[in-house]
Amino acid sequence: MPTTGINIKNIGKAEFMSLFHQYQGESLCAKKLGNYAHQVQDPAMKEIINQMGTNCQERASRLSSFLQEVGGGHLLS
Repeated sequence: MPTTGINIKNIGKAEFMSLFHQYQGESLCAKKLGNYAHQVQDPAMKEIINQMGTNCQERASRLSSFLQEVGGGHLLS
């Protein structure tokens, strides 16, 4: 992951909670899209849903890294 030059270690509680809630949303999105992809019969639609799920998982991973960097790793599942 490229560095952004942002010092994320100095964030407040509100910013931390915002990142955490965004992480939870992206993780849930990835799980739901994975379930939907298993139910879809159309190969083109399945590919679209899988790509969307991959995008959500990548965003969740980035947010997870940020949260671990600021000491919130114990909150991640």
